[in-house]
Amino acid sequence: MALLETEGLTKDFGGLRAVHDLALRVEEGEIVGLIGPNGSGKTTVFNLITGLYRATEGRIRFDHGRRELVGLAPHVVTGLGIARTFQNQRLFSHMTVLENVLVGMHCRTRAGIATILLSTPGSRRERRRAEARAAELLGLFGDRLLPRAARPAWTLSYANRRRLEIVRALATEPRLLLLDEPAAGMNPTETRELMRDIERVRDRGVTILLIEHDMGVVRVICERVVALDHGTKIAEGRFEEVRQNPAVLEAYLGRRAGRA
Repeated sequence: MALLETEGLTKDFGGLRAVHDLALRVEEGEIVGLIGPNGSGKTTVFNLITGLYRATEGRIRFDHGRRELVGLAPHVVTGLGIARTFQNQRLFSHMTVLENVLVGMHCRTRAGIATILLSTPGSRRERRRAEARAAELLGLFGDRLLPRAARPAWTLSYANRRRLEIVRALATEPRLLLLDEPAAGMNPTETRELMRDIERVRDRGVTILLIEHDMGVVRVICERVVALDHGTKIAEGRFEEVRQNPAVLEAYLGRRAGRA
C-alpha cells in the first residue's frame, strides 16, 4: 500500500461539492504533482489530508495503511509525519529566521516551545540541541538561509521566505511534505533554484505532494501528475500523458484558466 492513499474522498460545503470521490495515492519517495485550474479542489485536498477540514465521505490512509487520518486534529496529523506549506506565507515575520524553525520543532522536542524560546530553567540543553538541528536544516539550502539565521524573517527576499517555510515544515520531521504553489511569485532563476531545492529535500527521504501552476516545474520534477477539475480526478500519469489528455486540455483551455 502507498505511503498516502485516499479512497472515495469527498468534501461538501453546503450544496457545493468541492472534492468528489477522489482516489489518490502517493508512493514513498515520489514527487507527485497535483494540478488543475483555480477552484478545482487542490487546496481542499491538502486541507482534508492535514485535518483542517473533515471529509464528508471517504478514507485517508497514511503510513502504508496503518493510520486513518479522517477525524484527526491537525497537530495529530503533523505528529504522525505530515507537514505542509501554504499558498500565502505564514511566517512569524518579526521573529528571527532561526526562531521560525524552532517553532516548527515544537512537536519533536521534549520541552515546550515557550520553554525553548524563553530559556527557562532546565531548557538550555534542549535549546542547544534544537538550535543545532535548526542550523542543519537551514544549511540544506546552501548559503541562502543559514548566514541570515539571526535576522528577522521579514528581511529575507521573497524566494528565501519561501525556502524558510519549507525548512520550518521540515523541522517537524515529516515523511510526507505537502507544498502548495511553492514557485508562485518567483522569477525563472528563483524557480530553477527551487526545483533543485525540492529535489534535495526528496533525496533526504521526504516524499512530496505539490500543487503547482507552473507546468515547467511539474514537468521537470514530478514523476507522476494527478489532474483535478471541479473536485474530480480527470487524469493521472506521466506529465506528457496528462498534458495531452483531452479532459485536461478542456479544463485549462476551454475555461482559459491556468497554463497547460
